[in-house]
Amino acid sequence: MDEAQTTELVKLTASAIADILAEANTLAIKGFGTFEVKKQEERISVNPATGNRWMIPPKLVPVFKPSSLFKDKLKTRGDHGQ
Repeated sequence: MDEAQTTELVKLTASAIADILAEANTLAIKGFGTFEVKKQEERISVNPATGNRWMIPPKLVPVFKPSSLFKDKLKTRGDHGQ
């Protein structure tokens, strides 16, 4: 595959995952990991410069949990990324 085809494949894959998550479903890919939606609770934020406080409303956020096989593959690579 050339770069344009790869880019299009990644866009289509990301779009498909987003569609699944938008319906509040979970997507598990064996050997890779699980995509799911979690609710982030509301919280108070403070501007450190002014001390102003405001409430950040709750929201849904996408979460990825890598499979143990995926994590094990990374462990075998050692510290090459650091």
